[in-house]
Amino acid sequence: MNVAESTEMDLFGLFELDPAGTVLYHRSDPVADQLTESAKLAGRNFYDDLAPFENTDEFRRCVTQFTSSAKFADSFNFDCWVDGNGQPVRVLLARIREAANPKNTKSILVHIRRAA
Repeated sequence: MNVAESTEMDLFGLFELDPAGTVLYHRSDPVADQLTESAKLAGRNFYDDLAPFENTDEFRRCVTQFTSSAKFADSFNFDCWVDGNGQPVRVLLARIREAANPKNTKSILVHIRRAA
């Protein structure tokens, strides 16, 4: 599978990521026209394996910045660059915290969809 096919198939949808970027859960968006089973993506690193666009480090910085903030949720627009072409997306972020320790972020929900 080439990078463009992988990005097109795996990029859109809801991801639950642990602090290292490992996928804990995935649900693809119906718009993606590809249904990817969550089990196939669970355990893989989102940044290294599933989102191999050219500016993945910049995307990771945006998510890490949110993780270290006090915000419960946030959103931003982002251009995912693949083969010199930008794919505009809208990214929604939310945190999941432990019930016993609400100051500890357990994981981050990352929802990626095509920008309108």
